[in-house]
Formats: sequence, C-alpha cells, structure tokens
Amino acid sequence: MFDLKVFKSSEYGEISVVFENNKEYFEATKVAQILGYTNPRKAIRDHCDKYMGTIYRAKVITGKNKDGSLKTKNINKKFIDEANLYRLVLKSKLPSAKKFEKWVVEEILPSIRRNGGYMSDETVDEILKNPEFLLKLAQKLKGEKEKVKALNKAIKDFEPYIKIGQVVGECEDAISIGAFAKMLNSLGIDIGRNRLFYWFRVNGYIMNQGNENQPKQKYVEQGLFKTRQYVVNTNNGQKIKVTTYITGKGQKYFIKIIGEEFGYEKNYRLH
Repeated sequence: MFDLKVFKSSEYGEISVVFENNKEYFEATKVAQILGYTNPRKAIRDHCDKYMGTIYRAKVITGKNKDGSLKTKNINKKFIDEANLYRLVLKSKLPSAKKFEKWVVEEILPSIRRNGGYMSDETVDEILKNPEFLLKLAQKLKGEKEKVKALNKAIKDFEPYIKIGQVVGECEDAISIGAFAKMLNSLGIDIGRNRLFYWFRVNGYIMNQGNENQPKQKYVEQGLFKTRQYVVNTNNGQKIKVTTYITGKGQKYFIKIIGEEFGYEKNYRLH
C-alpha cells in the first residue's frame, strides 16, 4: 500500500510524490520537464538508474464532465527515487535547477517526513493506540534530517564539478589561450592571459618560436593542444602565423593542474 500526495507550486505546477516503505518516489516525467529536458523519457533513460524507480498506478485529470466535475482516469506512471531525482538535477543545464532542488529539499521532503511519512489514517490510529509509536516517529524524523543535511553537503561538494562540466561542455571546439584564461577566471582561478602564457612556458608545455608561442609536439600528440596556421600580409610580404588552441581534453587537464597550483578550493572529478 502506498500514499500519493500532490505538491503545488506557482512556478513548477503540480508534481506527484509517492511514499512507500519509508521511501519517496517522484513523478519522473514531470521532474524532467521542470528541469528543462526537451526529451524527458530520454533524460530519464540516460541519467537515471533503472533499478531505482518503479511504476505506480496514479489518477490523472483528463478534462471535465458535463456537470463540471473533473474527469479522471488511472494510468501507469513512472516514479523515480530521491537519488535519481538528484541525478537529473545535477545533469540539468537550467540555472533554475538549483532552485527546484531547494524546493524539494526544503519544502517537499520536510512535509513528507514531518511525521515519519504522510500522516495516514493508519498512522493516526497507531499513535492513539500506542503512544510509544510517536517517539519512534520522532526518532525517525531526526535520522531523516541528518540524511537531508548529508545530501545537501554532497550536492555542495559536487558544485565545482558541475560548473566545470557546464563551462567545458559548452566549448565543443578548441579555444584560444586568452579564452581559456577567462574560463579559469569564471571558475574562481585568478590568472590572466599573460600570466597563463608564462605558466605554460615555465612548465614546458609551450615554447617561443620566433615571436610566437607554440605547443611542444608531444602535447599536441597527446591531444591537449591544436595549432592553426594562417597567412598575413606584411610590408615584407606574406608570413605564416601560428595560433595555439587548447582542446576540450586539454581544458579539463589544465583546469585540474592549474586549479590545484593556484589554490582552487575544491577537489573535483574530471573524466
């Protein structure tokens, strides 16, 4: 037997939450839609653990009857657990994803867990018959609060990785060293273009070739850099110029190394 409750928000509309066996399950498609996924089913399939969800038969409104009453029908809906909800939050590119996660953590979950679950008729009867049951509910609530606190900490620890993934993910092509310096700055790593060039030279990644900074061949072969040649007209005729770019792989590699050297606050995972 499970309880189903509908939570309403002026910003997100309605979302159904199931509570069964001391665990919450969220309406999967609705969560994905709120988080901005254009193909909710694909998002659920790609990002969610298929063993951490379940199907429930839920009542949905399909229209109105002639007498004005709501027309409903029961359909099978996929619900995902809390862990999968956070997977969708973490993968979402919407700036408002964090705000939705806050609504879930600060309003929906406390509402569900306030009494160790929904205050169903069976729960009320048990409290009336057995006062000790209320104590057990209070103890459970304390444990749930600790879990929420730990979950919030885990999400906070993930933030640098999320930010890096979003910034680098938006740069499918290689970018210039100047653009990379700006990226580092957006991640809280205070280093300018000239200082970054100096760092690359001192650490042996690039070398002065005439008046140009070019990467060493072995780092090009490792896929960290790319170079592009172009012709410019000068008073002395045409000259070939070379510009150095950092690949997506190189961006991730150097963010980690430079971040650690310049005191970036968090340790983070990079794939």
